[in-house]
Amino acid sequence: MQPFQRTAAIFDIDDSLLDGNAGTIFTWYLYSNREMLPAQRSVVPRTLYDYARKRLGEPDMVALGSRCQQGIRADRLRELASRCFEKHIKKRVTQGGLRAVRKHLLMGHLVVVASGSPQFIIDECGKFLRAHEAIGTRAAIKDGLSSDELLQPLVFKEGKRDRVKEILARHGIEPGSCYLYSDSVADTPLFEEVGHPVVVNPKPAFRAEATRRGWEVIEWKGRWKKEDTEEAALGEEWLSWES
Repeated sequence: MQPFQRTAAIFDIDDSLLDGNAGTIFTWYLYSNREMLPAQRSVVPRTLYDYARKRLGEPDMVALGSRCQQGIRADRLRELASRCFEKHIKKRVTQGGLRAVRKHLLMGHLVVVASGSPQFIIDECGKFLRAHEAIGTRAAIKDGLSSDELLQPLVFKEGKRDRVKEILARHGIEPGSCYLYSDSVADTPLFEEVGHPVVVNPKPAFRAEATRRGWEVIEWKGRWKKEDTEEAALGEEWLSWES
């Protein structure tokens, strides 16, 4: 059997697989726990206010999430991301999203989670979902500290597409054989590359565009329950026994 059956399933995190935005939640967690440098902490309320009123766009929020980690040790950020995920984010994983991830794992597909949210919190999402690869926005680590330098490309629009294609190429997988699950019109460049585009929880304008293009549209409502993970564990045990 070829590795991962030469197929991958790529999952957007924010407002699709997750009921909420992982980056915003993690940024607010750092803010409310006074983990940020004072200069970074002072800009958060105004930035979120401007974003809510559409004075700033998604690229600004992608940059904010990682720049607010400036000056914090990388090992401390990993610890804080783990705590934030357990307390605030894990409960927001959607039931439909969790089941779709487990389905692709059982089918032997490469599972990739990809988001513009900071890499530290996307790593936690990936671990919980047992994804093979987790792609997030990365800040350069200098002398053990997170810096204000964001590694390019940002995981947004064409940058997200290019990061995903790098991962697929490393595994010898063609985008045309892959699935993409996302709610975001910003993921259109990646939707246009994959063979199985699935639009999740779209807003009306993107729903109309997805329908026009013939892309599948689904709804993931409701958060996971304990029995969902127990069911998944039984399935993985069966898969292990079969192999």
